Amino acid sequence: MRTIRLLAASLLVALCAGLSSCGDDELEVNPPEYNVDEPLIDKYLEYGITDYKNIELLSLYEHGSNTIINVGQANFSGLKNDKLWLASFNKEDKSPIINWTDELPFDRNRRIYKGYGEYEDVTIQKITLLQAMPFNQDFVASLSYSFGEDYSYHALLFKQSSQTKEVQLKDSGFGIGAWYENSIINGKCCYSLSGDTIYVAEKGFGYQNVGTVYSSDLISYQEAIFTCRDEEGFFVGRRSFKLGQDFWRVQVLELNNEPTDAKIEVCAEDKSKQVWKYNVNIIHYDGTKKNVTFEVDIDNGTIKGQDDYASLIIGKWKKTSGDAVATHVTYKNDGTFEYTSTEDNSYKEVGKYKIDGKKLYEMFSDEDEWAISDILLLNSMTLSVQELEADGVTPSGKKFAYQRVE
Repeated sequence: MRTIRLLAASLLVALCAGLSSCGDDELEVNPPEYNVDEPLIDKYLEYGITDYKNIELLSLYEHGSNTIINVGQANFSGLKNDKLWLASFNKEDKSPIINWTDELPFDRNRRIYKGYGEYEDVTIQKITLLQAMPFNQDFVASLSYSFGEDYSYHALLFKQSSQTKEVQLKDSGFGIGAWYENSIINGKCCYSLSGDTIYVAEKGFGYQNVGTVYSSDLISYQEAIFTCRDEEGFFVGRRSFKLGQDFWRVQVLELNNEPTDAKIEVCAEDKSKQVWKYNVNIIHYDGTKKNVTFEVDIDNGTIKGQDDYASLIIGKWKKTSGDAVATHVTYKNDGTFEYTSTEDNSYKEVGKYKIDGKKLYEMFSDEDEWAISDILLLNSMTLSVQELEADGVTPSGKKFAYQRVE
């Protein structure tokens, strides 16, 4: 009987409370308020975030000279009604970069791998938007998830149309860079806007041992045409980031003797054709100004007015592809050549050579007819030829490539 009286009393209290809420005054329902960092309230309002009290896990990451990434952004993140919300602004003028709320609820519970076959179920306790990169209505965001003091990781969030994809970063940094045709790079990976890996650059996306790089123009996801200068001179080259090597790199002789303290600006004027025209503006320390232009065939590295094959071929070359006994060939400035092999010290063949246009003529000392080859590529670093039949026109199918060693 006591239990029944208590239950009845509870129902009566609930009923009275319900009746008292009716009438002119509506029942006041307060939305949930999440923890807000009081010193940052002015920052939230400065960027027009007036509903900060209703954003769970609200976080601000401002770029500055003391941050690893500094592209001038003020980035906010958190959960609105259990959905991921990201907003990024330009610090300079407070203009918006992205302002996005996911359509689906955000799962704060994650299973992380601790190594050695062990996993742990954890809950995200902090979300930080580190960098945002917009692509019209889409974007890529670099995020940091914290699961407390013991564990955190970085991830990339790709938003394309109504689809999103998250990629956890393991060994790379969290900075992202715009790349070729709406792709991005992070660490050694090139990603599409949908978050798929296009390829991995084993040596990264930089230039090694080239001195000062003045320009770098992408011609595909994998390759770029670049200009640079080091102690040996001024160069233009074609780089494969996927392979981690240059297809060709040639000197621009007219620019070799500029003072080391000269200010140099390089610009390719027309990149729609196979032959690019470069405009180089130079200012010396004493104020002297100079302008140099040159044209380069980006397919084979031939510089217009500088394709003197007779002088370029002089030197020692190491075979990199092709089926032959010789591993090296030396073309001398007296019109003779010498084939040798590091695998067979007794092997040696000599003869004479000449160049006519883009054809290489060789006559071995024990022959009385010219062997003719098409010069497919010849610059300061690379020699590539294809043997021709006796008619000097029909390819025989044999190709050889060499790298300069002296």
